[in-house]
Amino acid sequence: MRISKTLPVLFILLVLMTVMAGCSSNQPTMESDNDKVQVFVSILPQAYFAEKVGGEHVQVSVLIPPGADPHTYEPTPQQMKDLARADLYLKVGTIEFEELWMNRLTGVNPEMLVIDTSQSIALIDNDPHIWLSPDLAKLQAHSIYQALSEVDAANKSDYQRNLQAFQAEMDQLDQDIKEELKDIKHRELLVFHPAWRYFCADYDLKEIAIEKEGKEPTAQEMAQIISDAKQKGIRAVIASPQHSTHEAEAIAHDLGGEVITVDPLARDYASNLRQVARELAAVLSKD
Repeated sequence: MRISKTLPVLFILLVLMTVMAGCSSNQPTMESDNDKVQVFVSILPQAYFAEKVGGEHVQVSVLIPPGADPHTYEPTPQQMKDLARADLYLKVGTIEFEELWMNRLTGVNPEMLVIDTSQSIALIDNDPHIWLSPDLAKLQAHSIYQALSEVDAANKSDYQRNLQAFQAEMDQLDQDIKEELKDIKHRELLVFHPAWRYFCADYDLKEIAIEKEGKEPTAQEMAQIISDAKQKGIRAVIASPQHSTHEAEAIAHDLGGEVITVDPLARDYASNLRQVARELAAVLSKD
């Protein structure tokens, strides 16, 4: 008797499960991480660009973590292991990390496509900080679009739509920064680590580097920098969280100015540059 009562219940459950399975099979499914294009980048802003262009079709990994210095960072053994599954590596172009490590990075995965995102950009004195210009970010994004279309041609139309949306985002960002800086009274600023040349070129600013070729100035050079800055009425000293701000603070004190600590490697690219523009405007607008 127990069996005869149980069988109809099991039959009903089986029918329901079959119907549910049939319904779910008709629903679109997102790509799993294993199905996505595995993209590796050197720095966090590149991840922003790659994720914007790649959308749901990419899984992006960043080698240099937040707060690390691209001039001195060394990949971990786990990162080298993970690179073996990469489909694509997007280089900045000339940062020291890539120049030192690229041969070893490609050595663990010879089949990985490597693209230099600075390939269509005219560098200034081999300065690698091209990502800090929204206009140049658009060119980098176009190189990313071409690379993704090569390794994943089936989704080329999606990448093209995403590229167009990103370029529109950069155009708006450019306009917002120009609006923020339009009424400033001073155009020159001291920069401890010279990362902002392309940004300054876009917005009619001039950076004066304290650090030269990765080396801190001598006491005599520092005295000359401070003397020149006083004559020019420079009040803003730019520092970054990747480097000590001690000397920047000392210089700002001598000038009667202010230190602005801004991160050239922030992942939330657009929000970061808007914040940079606001902080610069606040200092450069003062008499």
